[in-house]
Amino acid sequence: MTQQQSAMRISGGVLVATGALFALAAFQFLHPVAHILLQIAYWPMHAVPAELMVPSPLLLVITGGLTVGLGGMQWALGTYVAPVSAAAATKTAQIAAWSWFCADSLGSILVGAPFNVVLNLSFLVLILLSCRPGTASKHATS
Repeated sequence: MTQQQSAMRISGGVLVATGALFALAAFQFLHPVAHILLQIAYWPMHAVPAELMVPSPLLLVITGGLTVGLGGMQWALGTYVAPVSAAAATKTAQIAAWSWFCADSLGSILVGAPFNVVLNLSFLVLILLSCRPGTASKHATS
C-alpha cells in the first residue's frame, strides 16, 4: 500500500468519525456539545440560543451523514481507486473537496457564520494533503 493510499484511508476514517459525531449530536443529551460547536462556527457575529431549534437535530443528522459519506468516498478512493490510478483518485478527491468547501463556506458566510470557513479549512487540508499528486508520482516512479 502506498503512502497516498494510506493517507486517503486515514483521512476518510477521520471524516467518517467526525460525521458520526455530528449525527450523534442530534440526540438531546449531546445538545450541549452541538451548542459549543455552533458557538464556535458563528463566532464572532451571533449568539446561539441555548436550546437548539426543532429542525437542528435533523440538520445535524444530515450534516453528519454527508460528512460520513464524504469520508467513505475518501476511504474508498484510497482503497479501490488509488491502487489502479493514483491520478484518478487524486482528481476525484480534489473535485469533491473543493466543491464541498466552496459551497459550505460561501453558505456559512451568507448566514453569518464566517468562522466556519476556518473550521472547513481543516477538512479541506486533510483531504488535499492525503492525495497530493507529489505523493502519487513519487510512488509511481519507485
